[in-house]
Amino acid sequence: MISVIIPVYNAEPYLRRCIDSVLASACGDFEIILINDGSTDKSLTICNEYAGRDRRIRLITQENQGVSAARNRGIGEALGEWLIFLDADDFITGDFLSMADRPEYRQTDLILFRFATCACDVAVTDCCREASKDRGNISACRYEGKEMHRLIRRILVPRPLAENCALDFRTPCARVYRKSILEQYSIRFSPDIKIGEDLLFNLEYQLRAKSCVFIPGTVYFYAVHGDSSSHHFNSGLHENHARLLQAVRDVLDKCGMYSSLEEDFYSYALENLTYVLIWEIFSPHSPRTYRESRRLCREMRQNRIYREAFLYNRISGSLPRKVLVLFFRIGWYLPVRLISGISCLYLEGKAAAR
Repeated sequence: MISVIIPVYNAEPYLRRCIDSVLASACGDFEIILINDGSTDKSLTICNEYAGRDRRIRLITQENQGVSAARNRGIGEALGEWLIFLDADDFITGDFLSMADRPEYRQTDLILFRFATCACDVAVTDCCREASKDRGNISACRYEGKEMHRLIRRILVPRPLAENCALDFRTPCARVYRKSILEQYSIRFSPDIKIGEDLLFNLEYQLRAKSCVFIPGTVYFYAVHGDSSSHHFNSGLHENHARLLQAVRDVLDKCGMYSSLEEDFYSYALENLTYVLIWEIFSPHSPRTYRESRRLCREMRQNRIYREAFLYNRISGSLPRKVLVLFFRIGWYLPVRLISGISCLYLEGKAAAR
């Protein structure tokens, strides 16, 4: 059986679309676990309605604890051998579950699909009709043993798996996980990491998985919101990403993979650093003074992992990132502020144009 875990928090405008997309699945052997995470709108009413009319739907209600805690609750409650995570404002195609449930994939530890972004108000039928056009050309790729390292590296340093194959290895969307692996190694989402918890979860899971199948079909539609928290000033980002960076290092050490992934890890550390500089420290939306921002920079330069990562700056990343990190390393904060501010405005404009 497949368990579809849907955390729900104030998702009233999109929740019916999400649940209906799962109920329309060609595969009949599934359950839906709705975790109402302290919603204050009519989401709970909608959840009760669906749970009352379909025995495959289970509703769990808890006080608001965040998406990680909600997903973890779903993992603990799931009865299925396979787990799929679905956000309440997203939706899936009708053949997602049946494609994952094929007999030839049942000994696989991880199944990957493509996902696509869409507008919040898009019609399910339009997206699914477009996705169905590529079904005749689908040919699955299998990875085992040392080949799994290629996939793990792409979590730390995103790059295409193959030509014309865009695939996000950091998201839990459009993936199918084996519950026994999550339980065997106690793999859960980290509630104290608010941004980047998906990356950490996938890294630990893929370090434990022995095999993977990639099915290049679009099965999941991710709704893009203009108010995404990843594109706004966040005063706690530097602390969050310091915890995330240390947690990534700890996972690599625990799994005995640090030495073989050292260069990839430090490239990720530099990405982590530049993200904090652009979206928090020198964001144009920051209410902090330049003096306060410089103080935070000096604190960040004391981070041992960042200092070690500086040695990899010449061989890792794009030229703009190399320049930004260089100025940060030598303490020239005015050009760091200039580059970070321009980058923030550019990325915001690019996101708004989608």
